[in-house]
Amino acid sequence: MKQLLLLTLTLWMAILTGWTQNNSATISYIMQYKAIAMKEMKRTGVPASITLAQAILESNSGESNLAKNHNNHFGIKCKSDWTGEKTYQDDDAKQECFRAYDAAEMSFKDHSNFLKNRPNYVDLFLLDPVDDTAWAYGLKKAGYATASDYPKKLLKIIDDYELAQYNFPELENEIEVEEAPVTKVLADTPVNKVIVDTPVKTLNKPLGIAQMNSNEPLAPLPSKSLPTQPLPAVQKDTIKKEVITAVQTTLKEPVKIDTTKATSMTQPDLPKQSTYNYPEGKFRINQVPVILGKENMSFIDIALKYNVPLYKLFEYNEIEVSNLLAKDQLIFLAPKKKAGATSFHLVKYNTSLHEISQLEGMQLSLLKLYNPQLTDPVKEGTQVLLFKQKDNSPVIKKDNSLLFNKRKK
Repeated sequence: MKQLLLLTLTLWMAILTGWTQNNSATISYIMQYKAIAMKEMKRTGVPASITLAQAILESNSGESNLAKNHNNHFGIKCKSDWTGEKTYQDDDAKQECFRAYDAAEMSFKDHSNFLKNRPNYVDLFLLDPVDDTAWAYGLKKAGYATASDYPKKLLKIIDDYELAQYNFPELENEIEVEEAPVTKVLADTPVNKVIVDTPVKTLNKPLGIAQMNSNEPLAPLPSKSLPTQPLPAVQKDTIKKEVITAVQTTLKEPVKIDTTKATSMTQPDLPKQSTYNYPEGKFRINQVPVILGKENMSFIDIALKYNVPLYKLFEYNEIEVSNLLAKDQLIFLAPKKKAGATSFHLVKYNTSLHEISQLEGMQLSLLKLYNPQLTDPVKEGTQVLLFKQKDNSPVIKKDNSLLFNKRKK
């Protein structure tokens, strides 16, 4: 009996050791290639999470023969239009032709081009670029792989290693951006365009308002564009102060809200009994990065700390432009999802559809679309649908399964 227990324990230790080693290898692989995956997302629109998940799955975290000896991390076969280097290995058939590359980066770029330029993948680029689920199942439908559980494998890898975060490189400053003139941020810029979309190298590090000495006189904004060459440290600090001053000056002016806009951009008063119990700093709801903003916290501080354009904070959270947070509330740092992580939200107290959309990390406009019968306030005990229901009307569909019964890579 003791020998059996010892054998069982030894087996479990071996399994645990193997899992730990594989996990460590995968994490190292992600750290090595996440930057190129994000650059490819910026260049072609292929989600970085999907690129990394496919690379991990297809190359066994870089340990496959194709990856180690031929730099092919995605198992892409030659195809008739391939004119580069080739290698032959057994796959669906014996000695099939696979693409070979001089460097791993070339494999990542070719993977993006492969999806972007082939007609059977065109529908993928009509999807939400941060909707991992849609992309995973879209790849299977388009014929990237034959395995029926291919989408589930990709999504498990994405969840296990939190790859969705790399779909938002602006939050991590992982992509080195080219320097651009900072003087695009001017005091007369409309408030919802205060911080420009194009990040600048001099503003890559988050800067809080408290870091600047408000008693120190600031130099006036330059009338001409700044040089694109690297600036001295002293001049960089001056520019940062000028940018923040311009933002503050703008927000001191009365903000006129266009009341003709959709009501989805409003921020309704919530009941006093709504309380939040979330961790400090950045965390995730429905795979979307978010923070718990505190009452009287400055939106400018949040934008600068997390390197998110100011106007996008209001857009992501579907709230009106403001200077300070009126109360404790969730502030998303990236676009919310089109569906919730679960099927339903059970309302625990009288609340608003907007708060439900924040609690579930999904877009308010779609929450309303999925629940047309609901209006504010939503009463306690209500079940709120978090996904689009399928049309149950009879539809005759053509069976296209034979189109995808072979691996098209």
